[in-house]
Parts: sequence; C-alpha cells; structure tokens
Amino acid sequence: MDAFDKDLAIDDIQFGLNQLGIANVLQLMDKYGLPKVLKSGSFYESYVPKRLDQASPHQLAALTSYIKAHTKTGVSLDEMASRLRDDNAFGLFISHSQSQEAEALALKEQFALGGVECFVASDDIETSSEWLVEIVDQLEQMDGLMSLTTQQSILSATCNQEIGFALGAGKPVVSVMVGEAPQGLVGSMQAISWKDRFSEKDVALFVVEALMKFPQCSEKLTSLLVRQLVSYDQPHESFKVIGFCRKALTFSDCLTAGQIFELRKAVIENEQIARFASGRGPELIESLCVDFEKRAAVA
Repeated sequence: MDAFDKDLAIDDIQFGLNQLGIANVLQLMDKYGLPKVLKSGSFYESYVPKRLDQASPHQLAALTSYIKAHTKTGVSLDEMASRLRDDNAFGLFISHSQSQEAEALALKEQFALGGVECFVASDDIETSSEWLVEIVDQLEQMDGLMSLTTQQSILSATCNQEIGFALGAGKPVVSVMVGEAPQGLVGSMQAISWKDRFSEKDVALFVVEALMKFPQCSEKLTSLLVRQLVSYDQPHESFKVIGFCRKALTFSDCLTAGQIFELRKAVIENEQIARFASGRGPELIESLCVDFEKRAAVA
C-alpha cells in the first residue's frame, strides 16, 4: 500500500488547475472543501498554493482524482459523476475491515449475478495505485455503500471515513451487522443482521431490498435487474443469475409496463428461462409480472 504523498498530489493538482479558468478553479476548491485563505498575490502562483497547502489529505485525494480525469479547460462539474461508469450501471462500494475481506469478496460475487458492480478495496486497487486517491475516486462514483459492520470496523478510521463520505454526499448507506452488534450509535442504527443461517446470497438480496427503498436507487436497480434477467442467455451460471434477479425484482415497486413486456417476451425467447427451476422458469416470471400488476392496480 503506497503512502499518500501530499507534495506530489499538490503538484498534480496545480498542473491541472493551471489549465482551467479561474471560475472553474474556485468551484472545484469550494466543492472539495479546501480551507479559505485571503485572496492576496497572484491567483495561480500564490492563492491556489496556499489553499492546497492547508487542505487535508482526503480533500487533496478527491481533487487529485478529479484532475486526473478532467484536464480540459472549462469542463463542467456536472460531468464528473458519470465520467467512468456507464449511466445504466449500478455501483456499490463495500466498506469492510481487513478481517471481513472474505465476506466482502463473497458478497461481491453475489451482487455480480444481478449486474451490480461492487468495489472492494483489497481486491480492486492495484498495488501501484495511491490508496487514498483510489478510495476517494470510487466513493465519488458509487451509487450506494454497503458497510460490513463489526467491532473491528467501528475502530477503523478508514471505514468510518468511507461511511462519513457517503452520508455527506447523500449516498444511500446500508449496514450489515456481522456477529454481535457494536456498542454505541452504529449498533443502535437499523441494519441487516447477518445471522449464521443466512448465506451470502441471502445477505446480498437483503441489501438489494434495502436499496430498493431509496428513490435514487429503485428505478436504476430495477432497470439493471430486468436487463440482466432477460439478456442472460448463456448456460454458465444462468440458474444463479436468473434466480437472483427474479428474487431481487420482487422487492421493486417501480416495474414499468415496458419492462413487464420485456420479461414476458424473454419467457418465450430465452431458453435459459425455460430451463430454470426444472422448467418452472416461465411460470415464475409470469407470476412476478402478475403480482406487480396487482399491486400497481391496488395502489
């Protein structure tokens, strides 16, 4: 794990900021919370370096990540959120302590069945990457965060900062309690309890159910799950993919008429659905559609 080099980060940021107009520079520094200083001396040679020097490592890491992705003059800040991920994708950051790495990776595999792109720091960060910059970059891009909450994670400054970043950015956060609930505020918060009888698939589906309750997640997740279910036509792991997506879609309250049409069309055209659950796949998908239509009619 590479140590964060503040001087190197400042050099990278200054190189990028010098290519932007003053208005854009001020927007960026304010967006990432860099401390204010007196506006004296040259803007690029005095004012900007003073603010960078007083910034925290996390503020510099976030700004470095942005600068490396955008170096063109006048780039819109609104473009940042979608710069590296497909607009139709759903990204989930899995925050965990070192002792829960195995559980985090197992959950990542389960979420992948539904097309959800998970980031697990211990698995996804290259050894040559600057750790802090990469973490902040992924937190910027995510659609939500899932925390594997343990006594160890409560004591981890990194885990606490990851959750704080997500909450501060208005991102949905779902906590999964592993073992005994920690003492204090986090232990008293509503969360999913990972009991011994629950498999990784169970927990992943519980998290999807929780995310579906957030308006900013429900439509995007629903669309993703429908696409994954209707388009997956490979024999390899088809039962797992179709089973996960079908169950996950039962938690959605926002299936559209078009998506229901897609599901019913796939029942006819996708032979993997026909083979699912010993030939009961079409029946199960049709039942999903009918149940949603009934709920929609009552609402």
